Amino acid sequence: MKIIMLVSRLNIGGTEKYILSLSRSLLAHGVQVGVATDGGPLANLFKKAGIKLHVVPIGKKSKRISFLSSILVKEKYTLIHAHDSNAFAQAVTLPQKHKIPLIITIHGTYHHRASLLSAASTSKRLIAVSPKLTKWLVNQKIPKNKIQMIPNGIDIATFRPAANKNHWRKALRLPQTAQILVYAGRFSPDKYPIARNVVLAAERIAKYNRQFLAVLVGPGPSRSNLVQLAAKVNRRLGRTAIIILPPMSNIQHAYYVSDVVVGTGRVALEAMACAKPVVAAGVAGYCGIVQQKNIDKMVQCHFGDHGAFSPITPEKLSSDINSLLRNPKKARALGKLGVTTVKRRFSIKTIGSRIIQIYKEVN
Repeated sequence: MKIIMLVSRLNIGGTEKYILSLSRSLLAHGVQVGVATDGGPLANLFKKAGIKLHVVPIGKKSKRISFLSSILVKEKYTLIHAHDSNAFAQAVTLPQKHKIPLIITIHGTYHHRASLLSAASTSKRLIAVSPKLTKWLVNQKIPKNKIQMIPNGIDIATFRPAANKNHWRKALRLPQTAQILVYAGRFSPDKYPIARNVVLAAERIAKYNRQFLAVLVGPGPSRSNLVQLAAKVNRRLGRTAIIILPPMSNIQHAYYVSDVVVGTGRVALEAMACAKPVVAAGVAGYCGIVQQKNIDKMVQCHFGDHGAFSPITPEKLSSDINSLLRNPKKARALGKLGVTTVKRRFSIKTIGSRIIQIYKEVN
């Protein structure tokens, strides 16, 4: 079995990290993997993992499809697995021409509808990463028997509890004694409102807690807006209580320095795997503190990205963050729950095996 993954760019983001984790897992299972992409900041991590990269030439769609077609023939790939809207559009004509199956993974509701529906009609299976997303796909008139729900898999060898928080704080030049909140995510137009609410919640907390520090990490076009907002808040507070860091390819290092993580989707799972208490807030809205009584509901809606319990507000965020900062014992217990949950339900080894089973069914 020889799989080619299609993705527009290897940017620092959840989809790209998932493809990396999945590709590593497939290699460990003896499946050959290549990735066709425009390149990007994570390209070296793929190369180091022994994953063959095919850099698609920038240009007209027909030229790109022709390039992909030649790769399929030359490398003898037996299955195409596409992961974003551009990849869907490029992949749609290839299965019939080369007599090989197409599988697409749907990572969110943001995909270009025409590309999604076109690829869905050609693909053998659609993998949805959450139950809510499965329902959304059915509402798009995609046959339910084509859809399989398989959540994001987490590489628990990479995302694991860190023994020494202070070592990582020193590495990132952060104060040893601070109570640190970390928010990780794309600073894109759809996710900027989450980051904005995190900054405003941080201001509420920092007014009464001089040990508090909020660290926001991520790429995206709204980054400059966030930097400006953080600067205004820091001026109002009279100190640097909010720091905006550049994107990190090793985002686990940011989780290691934290006392609490705010995140959604894959970020929530990664932080849980690192034994950090998580407050879930996503594109769809607010879910709150991830704990035993609500974790199944959180999984259903991908921790706020594909559904939510209520709108996000600075008041709700600051209240939940404060409750964890003031109760370290509870925070530690929730961290242990997170590690156990990810190991049992979201390990990439388990998820990789499930995806290989789909590959075998359609090949």
